[in-house]
Amino acid sequence: METTALLLKIIGAVIQVTSIVYTFTAIVKKRRRHIWIGIALFIVAFLLLNQATNMEDRIRGGY
Repeated sequence: METTALLLKIIGAVIQVTSIVYTFTAIVKKRRRHIWIGIALFIVAFLLLNQATNMEDRIRGGY
């Protein structure tokens, strides 16, 4: 379970950084649809990081 949590954190962090760059690029190029895609990717990354944190909390017994 620790490995799964670590993988979720790594994947979530990569997606989060990518989505920020993607959204910024979409804003600069004025592509409205791509802005929403970047925001959706950011939300997915947030959910992955949140799930990984919850898994780590369960491993540690809530501390």
